[in-house]
Order: sequence, then C-alpha cells, then structure tokens
Amino acid sequence: MEKKKSYETKLKIEYQELIKEVASKNYEVVRLNRIKYIGNNYYFIDIRFYQRGYDEDENEIYYPTKKGVQIKEDLFYKLFDEYFFNKIDKQFKG
Repeated sequence: MEKKKSYETKLKIEYQELIKEVASKNYEVVRLNRIKYIGNNYYFIDIRFYQRGYDEDENEIYYPTKKGVQIKEDLFYKLFDEYFFNKIDKQFKG
C-alpha cells in the first residue's frame, strides 16, 4: 500500500499589525493582531498566546503557541459590535 503524502500549506503574511499585548504570566503574553495574507482579500483578527524563549544570540523573544484563535475581521466586529464596545468603555470610565 502506498502512503498518501500530506502537504502543509503555509500562508504568507502580507501585513501584520499588533493592536494590543497583555502579560498573562511571567513567561507568556497574549497578543491581539490584525493580519492580511498574500493572495487573500480578507483581514483577520488573531488572538494568540506567545511564550517567552531565546534566539541564537540569547535575546529574549516570544514564540506563538497553538493556543489562540483567528477569525475574519468582519466577523470579529459582528461578534463585538458597537453596543459591546460602548458598554466596556462606560465600565472603564466609571
């Protein structure tokens, strides 16, 4: 029997903007990013955990983990509509 080869397609990022970063633990941060891929007309919102590590020069960097979610930007705004954002804004202002 011949094994089927599995091909993994990795999309290339055309544009990425860090919107917000919050420390969740001393070795981990959560980032909210806006991403656009080459050949795709949509923007995505990515909410992902990053874990601290070190590069070859022993500089501290954060690596993305599998813990996270990515959804189309228009769906993100439908989920978190203007009412939701206004309600949060009022809570923080007191």
